[in-house]
Amino acid sequence: MKDKRIFQLHADICQALTHPIRLEIIDNLRGGEKSVTQLATVLQASPGTVSRHLNVMRAKGVVAPRREGTSIYYRLGSPRISAAYDEMHQFALEYLSAQAELLTD
Repeated sequence: MKDKRIFQLHADICQALTHPIRLEIIDNLRGGEKSVTQLATVLQASPGTVSRHLNVMRAKGVVAPRREGTSIYYRLGSPRISAAYDEMHQFALEYLSAQAELLTD
């Protein structure tokens, strides 16, 4: 029997991904690390908003920071994050396709 703590940790990590901006951050970091300013520009969000979301993700290891002078750069915490993102993204696309098919039938 699995230790229940692993399920709690799994839920905590998933919870760190439950906002569209956080998913956009993951999508943007798949190409390499970016600064908070770069992410804010791409996401069309304030640096403060982006920083808050990054802090949630950082607390669960989804992203990892690197400081360079006054800038903080973020990268994905593990290649598995990108793989998990890809799987869930593909599932979302398939779900939308199935829903569209139901509507046209």
